[in-house]
Amino acid sequence: MKPYQQKHNYRAQCSELMPCRAGITWGGKPFKLSFCIQSCALEEGAEVSASSKPFVTVNTVSKQKQTELGDWHQEDGRWWFRETLTMEVTPDEEVCISVSCNQQVDLLVAALSLASKCVGEVCVPVASVLPQLQVEDRDVEGMIYATPNIGFDVLKEGVKTGRAYLSFETKNPPAKQSLGGESWCALNN
Repeated sequence: MKPYQQKHNYRAQCSELMPCRAGITWGGKPFKLSFCIQSCALEEGAEVSASSKPFVTVNTVSKQKQTELGDWHQEDGRWWFRETLTMEVTPDEEVCISVSCNQQVDLLVAALSLASKCVGEVCVPVASVLPQLQVEDRDVEGMIYATPNIGFDVLKEGVKTGRAYLSFETKNPPAKQSLGGESWCALNN
């Protein structure tokens, strides 16, 4: 085989294994992202009662925030929160959204509060949310980038315990960055 043919065959093998293409990534700078927690529907085995109302916690790398206790709506069988938590995130991090319940023991003369119990959680990569942002013109707030309501399965020990519904909003999403047009495997020579 001639040297030219050997080099050509090597290129074909490389492109079959790892195609050399430019891609799009998000910038790694922090930005403020609002988590608009709408509601949560819990499965029957989720051990939630009217006296132990759930709340939602959002955990990032550096912070944790939680909603107030949810309100039960019998008509649609959901706990409603309608609360927005704003946190600083980067596009390359994962955010953990968990649903928990306060635990109480009623001793007739007093109620004893215990540590909250996690009903389930879901981890959401911030980068998966960013492509879904669409610009909206809100009169008072100005231009906002927002997603539609998204339903996430809430899991505990690999078992679905419910579904949380939320949307995401930001005023300044990170800019898309191109990786460039050159192939990273350097076989263009």
